[in-house]
Amino acid sequence: MISWAFLTLFTILSVVYSPWFLIGSTIFAVWKIHQWYIHNGRPWRKVHFTMMRCYAAAAGMESNAAKKEGREFDIHNALKLLLKIVNPTTKFDHESIIQKEYAHSKHFYDRPLVEAHLLKKKGVKKDKIHEFLDMIERAIITTDRGYLVRLVIASVIEEQFSPEDRGEYMFEVLVTRRAF
Repeated sequence: MISWAFLTLFTILSVVYSPWFLIGSTIFAVWKIHQWYIHNGRPWRKVHFTMMRCYAAAAGMESNAAKKEGREFDIHNALKLLLKIVNPTTKFDHESIIQKEYAHSKHFYDRPLVEAHLLKKKGVKKDKIHEFLDMIERAIITTDRGYLVRLVIASVIEEQFSPEDRGEYMFEVLVTRRAF
């Protein structure tokens, strides 16, 4: 919101006082366009950003509850709370979604989806894909809380959009820091 105010301010100042303020207007305009593209570029991005904000709230609530009860933070409770916040009434049981993703975290469940994404969208050769995916599979830490959160988000993306979108999302999660 404040960036829109700065964009408006610099635009008005460039008209009223000096064209030099157009530099500030241009910078804020390019920044806002970049933010819009990152948020709206792919359909899964809207789900990812919304769910990550909701997870921050759910993790905070679980951390507070754990502190009051004198126990450790439980990722399972935080994930259940995340799914309740995002979609309180769903045809799927929240517990079953979490259990399914825990099972998926034990092995590289998304390997065929990521492979299909790389073949179809990126045009990478099959031998390079297998080498790359083997390296990723060795690097995955299955007990990482962040990885489990992203698997639950991937499950929601798969429900809302398609398995191909889940494959693209998991590719972004595993390869770049943009999806983190």
